[in-house]
Amino acid sequence: MTEDYVRRKPGMGIASRFTLGLGLVASVVAIAATFLLLNGIDEIGGTIATDAQVEMASETALLRSQSAERTGDLLMTRHLSQSDAVVQVGDGKVIVNGETQDTRVFLASPANKGGPNSISEEFFAPIDSMASASAKIISLVVLVFGAFVLIVVIMASLTARRITTPLNEMVEDVLAISRGRLDTRIGAENAVGEVAHLATAVERMVDDLVESQEQAQELADSLSETANLRDVQRRLKPMDIPVVNGWQVSSFVLEAEGPGTGDFVDAMYEEENGFTTAWVGTPSMSGLAGALIMTMTRSYLRVRLLGGMALAESIDKANFALHRDLAKGMYCTIMATRFNPQSGEAEIVSAGHQSPAVRFDAESGEMRTLQPNGIALGFDAGPIFRNSIETLQLQLKVGDALFMYSPSAAACENSAGKALGEKGVYSLAKIAIEEGLEVMQDRLLKYLDHNTHPDLGFVLIRSKK
Repeated sequence: MTEDYVRRKPGMGIASRFTLGLGLVASVVAIAATFLLLNGIDEIGGTIATDAQVEMASETALLRSQSAERTGDLLMTRHLSQSDAVVQVGDGKVIVNGETQDTRVFLASPANKGGPNSISEEFFAPIDSMASASAKIISLVVLVFGAFVLIVVIMASLTARRITTPLNEMVEDVLAISRGRLDTRIGAENAVGEVAHLATAVERMVDDLVESQEQAQELADSLSETANLRDVQRRLKPMDIPVVNGWQVSSFVLEAEGPGTGDFVDAMYEEENGFTTAWVGTPSMSGLAGALIMTMTRSYLRVRLLGGMALAESIDKANFALHRDLAKGMYCTIMATRFNPQSGEAEIVSAGHQSPAVRFDAESGEMRTLQPNGIALGFDAGPIFRNSIETLQLQLKVGDALFMYSPSAAACENSAGKALGEKGVYSLAKIAIEEGLEVMQDRLLKYLDHNTHPDLGFVLIRSKK
């Protein structure tokens, strides 16, 4: 795009070019016209003088041969020749063969003469002889200045065409772009002056508009995809877990702005045996891929658990299916707990989940972290994954609680840039255990103070005293 902009060299402005060009042409034509006019007038003047002399001699000879006589008074104009002879000129009438006709009379007196009694030579000339001479001069002047005007008009027309042709090209290109041909470039290759500046500005404007349109479309697509992903995540809600023997299971996901990281929670209740299973999961990818991993992980786990398999075995079968179906680099980590509300027996399994579970022991009043071994779902087809899985057996008593959360919770920062850290997470766990997840959520939001954060999942299992 930059190269296209640089290719045009605006140079001198249109007004300057037009004025200078027209001035130069007008000057050249004016000089040529003046030269032609002077030469023409000189030639016509010589011809006129000769013709006048011929006409005068002819008219004088003719009238004298016919014994013409002047009649009436003449209004004469006195002229002094180069030899100081006095020449009087006037129009009058003469009688020729009894008829009167108009003629021009010239009375020439010797040098320093010309008085009333001076002897003068009389000459005659046709009255219209000078009219034909004037017509020739006028014709010459009209012809020269007509040619001058014609050349100036042609020059102005060529200059106007030089200006309007690039403008018309620009109009056609802009119209093509408006019809959807966004790959059209602004032409006007021969543009100069302000038109070249205009072509560059229009091309840059079109590029900016196209870029803005593409960004707007990408944003719209992104927002649409985000909305669809969020809709998928919200529809895959955990089951409603009944309170059995005073044990309550609650969970929530604090959603990030945009598509988020795809962290999720799930919980299910098996009516046949009364077992409750809950887990927190984190896919390796965000966006559509993360939603796909989340959906597949939930589905595979639920099918196995509802089929009556133990927790570790269900996770092993889900791993096999995910390794088969997911592309390389796609995986999911989970921290899962399955317990019997009647007996308080529970087991915890981690599949590569980096955040430990937090257990509150009501008898000692202490909070302890639990981190079973295990690698993420989808890494290995079977043997390595199966050998890495560790199951922790627990006995939950009245007043005890179990808290699970997303690994990225500890890295969340407030508006001052301070990370929550492990201590902050344990403080949240204590608040959740003592006052419930809703109160913990309010405290977490207050700490974040509208600062950006990823999706965060939380699960709480506690006994109501």
